[in-house]
Amino acid sequence: MSSTDLKYYHEHHFESKQFLDAYCSPKADECLLKDVVENPMNCLQKELITGHIHGDMLIDISIGPNICHLMPICKFFKEITVLKFNDLCITELKKWLNSHEEAYDWSHASNLMLDLEEKSGGKQAIEELLKSKIKRVLKCDLSKDSLTDPIVLPKADCIISAWAMETINKDKNDYIINFRKISSLLKPGGRLILFGSFNVSYYIVAGHKYGAVTYDEEFLRKVLKDEEYLTEVFQVKDRETPTDYVDYEKTVFVIALKQREG
Repeated sequence: MSSTDLKYYHEHHFESKQFLDAYCSPKADECLLKDVVENPMNCLQKELITGHIHGDMLIDISIGPNICHLMPICKFFKEITVLKFNDLCITELKKWLNSHEEAYDWSHASNLMLDLEEKSGGKQAIEELLKSKIKRVLKCDLSKDSLTDPIVLPKADCIISAWAMETINKDKNDYIINFRKISSLLKPGGRLILFGSFNVSYYIVAGHKYGAVTYDEEFLRKVLKDEEYLTEVFQVKDRETPTDYVDYEKTVFVIALKQREG
């Protein structure tokens, strides 16, 4: 299949619930559930308990209506702004925020959060805390220099992005351009937290094949260096088992400090 035959998350309709079922829920392949939900929450929790990641505003720019990676981090920020590229994902997220009867069930993630905090109960409190911290859900536009134009957001103390950079870019040049747009939303001295995959070219949602930009560790490290980020954490994990849903080779978890205004 050529790149022209592929759909792209930010350009085409995206079946949000089927994406969550395939990658983020107990219905998912065990390997995917571990790599997309369990390991990111665990890695983030271990870094957050050190106390050096906190602030007033967190911006989340992630694929789909996934919110599990926000459960560990939400208590360390006063408010969260969520940016999405897809209307269906915004609708799905708002159902959860408004406790709609058709809202997605995230109890598996909140139960995991309880395990990480070594608590025996209170999964509803975890979700309610996160809901209270999300103050804005906005659609963003990659065609604009300012992603949220005409809305001007205050600079964030931290940006977290889970698998967005793979899926909103068609090639490495796009990656660099959009990295800079996302970086412009972050204060100097703020932290960028990335979850991603190396050497991925496609993923499947509801029977449709979506494209992804293929890159490796050398490329990502160079982007961070060139954009003057100080890398504090760079953890790479090999994929354990194959799946037909997506062809990534490794996952990566990065925390990097922005050293100057871009």
